[in-house]
Amino acid sequence: MTEPDRTDLDLASPAPAAAAPQTAPAVAAEPPQRASLFALWAVAVIALGVALFTFFTRGQEVQRVAEVSAQRMAEAQAAAKEAQSAARAAQDNTRDALAKLSVLETRLAESQNQQVALERLYEELSRNRDEFVLIEVERMVELAAQQLQVAGNITGALAALQTADARLARADKPQYGNIRKVLARDIERLKAQPATDLTGLAIRLDALSEQVEQLPLLSEPRPVPEAKKAAEPGSSWWDRFSADVTREFTELVSIRKLSGNEVLLMTPDQARLYRDTLRLKLANARLALMARNQQLLRSDLARIDVAVTRSADPRSKLTQSFLTSLRTVGNATVAIEPPSLNETLSAIANVRAARN
Repeated sequence: MTEPDRTDLDLASPAPAAAAPQTAPAVAAEPPQRASLFALWAVAVIALGVALFTFFTRGQEVQRVAEVSAQRMAEAQAAAKEAQSAARAAQDNTRDALAKLSVLETRLAESQNQQVALERLYEELSRNRDEFVLIEVERMVELAAQQLQVAGNITGALAALQTADARLARADKPQYGNIRKVLARDIERLKAQPATDLTGLAIRLDALSEQVEQLPLLSEPRPVPEAKKAAEPGSSWWDRFSADVTREFTELVSIRKLSGNEVLLMTPDQARLYRDTLRLKLANARLALMARNQQLLRSDLARIDVAVTRSADPRSKLTQSFLTSLRTVGNATVAIEPPSLNETLSAIANVRAARN
């Protein structure tokens, strides 16, 4: 209950009995009480207005704050949605980046594996190339050794060793230094050996074998060439006839001095056998030449020399040329002591063993 109400009640309630005698003074005080009551009512109205104004003002502020809050909440929600979208895009981008990174790592691993495989392949090829060089050089040295041992061909062996040294020089590897030193020593030893043209001597023996068929034998009738006596110009027919008859009879008979009678007893079949025997002996001499058997070569050529000197016509130029060529081959030195190439082969084997 407000104070005006309480004042009205106080004014309306009857005064107690003791105050009855003061009725007249109370009536005189009524106007001041109404003024205070009016003031109270005015204050109350003002307070109510202020309260209502404050209520309405605060309601608007609360509404404004609510609207701002709702707007900001909407903006925050929109920002959150955008952030979520950005987060999803970032996740997608991260997922794509991880996938690409995985692909790149896979390709990098493949590239590294390929690089390792290529390096191994290169090492294998390099090793095989070095092995091929060593095998090639070894075959050349073995060929040179065969030329020396079988045929005694110093020229061929020297060419093979020089080719092997040139092959090592093109490879230009430090591990081939010892092999090249041994090869250089063998090359110098071969150059110091006396050079014999076995091929030229063999060709000469083949030519002598072809000349056997044209050798003039003493058992074969051969006219002695003499200058024909021509009839003098202006001579009679009788002189010309007698000169022709004399020349014909002179060609029928020839006198030769022989060392033995057995040569004249050679029949045509024996002459054929004699020539075949000479060719066979020349073939044996050629084999002895290629084998560098000095003793057997000179023995065969000496027997051929004796047979040709005894049975062939010594005045024939073909016989003289035959004997000269035969003695030239017999005087040639074909027997040599070929150097061994085992040291070079051992050096090559050591390098191959060190690589393995």
